[in-house]
Amino acid sequence: MSGSGSQITASDFVTIQDKAQSLLGTGSTTRGYGQTVQSADVFAGNEITKAQWDLLRYDIVNIRLHQDGVLPNIVTVNVGDPIGYGAGSPNTNYDTLLETAVANRFQIAQNQSVVANKGTATTSSSWSVSATMELTITFANSNDARYFFNSGGKVRITSTLTGGNGTAQVNAWTNFLTSVGTQSFGAANVLSNYYTLTNSYQTYYQNSLSTPYSANNINLSAKTNVADNSSGTATILYLKVTLNDAYVDPGSPAPGDLVNGTLSLSIDELKATGTLIPTGTFVITSPSYSLSSIALS
Repeated sequence: MSGSGSQITASDFVTIQDKAQSLLGTGSTTRGYGQTVQSADVFAGNEITKAQWDLLRYDIVNIRLHQDGVLPNIVTVNVGDPIGYGAGSPNTNYDTLLETAVANRFQIAQNQSVVANKGTATTSSSWSVSATMELTITFANSNDARYFFNSGGKVRITSTLTGGNGTAQVNAWTNFLTSVGTQSFGAANVLSNYYTLTNSYQTYYQNSLSTPYSANNINLSAKTNVADNSSGTATILYLKVTLNDAYVDPGSPAPGDLVNGTLSLSIDELKATGTLIPTGTFVITSPSYSLSSIALS
């Protein structure tokens, strides 16, 4: 890229446009929201028009609005403007905005998302060893799955225990699940995320109760229908919730070993939405959800 005072080349514009297209459009692997891209490459020797700059600006605004929820501070090109380099030029300004967008590509603003409940599994039976539920999430194709997670989509699980006989352990489980709250799975999870998955379960969240019930824990794990999802080729995602109860009550008999009350495992979907500029809607296709019953032991 040329220095300050120089006029830009077609290749400079193309470099910037390619970044916008890879994020907003089809992209590949961890890039791509699956939305309509308005800008296009230019060819060497042709003048870059105001209309072409405007279309690129629209794409960048749509990307950053999706991520941040506010309109970015972006330069507008006027007819006759010389296009060079520096913070006040569209060339530098647009590239800077897109570099930040690439780093934050899995980010989604609250006002650019919608949450919907996708089902709840409930049981009022007692258990003393474990409670497990499996969730199958099926996408129409691998691109729909990539667009869902790349655009900040998440599957969220909330576990609650209510009622029960009020023993110390039941109260401990009740308070613990309340503190765990809602846990999300998406493309940005640290321990394990959509693109690190294989066809064997991997833990993406785990937490344990406090003493004397520290042997009890919650484990959330995930896998896909492919052996290596680093390229985002999966079409099915499996999530599993396991509540492990390894605490042994010292009493005889041991009423403290029994967990009762109403156990509920609720599934929510958070996905991208919003309006595109100057026209259009940010559209992400939801997968289908299938919940198993809660298996107790």
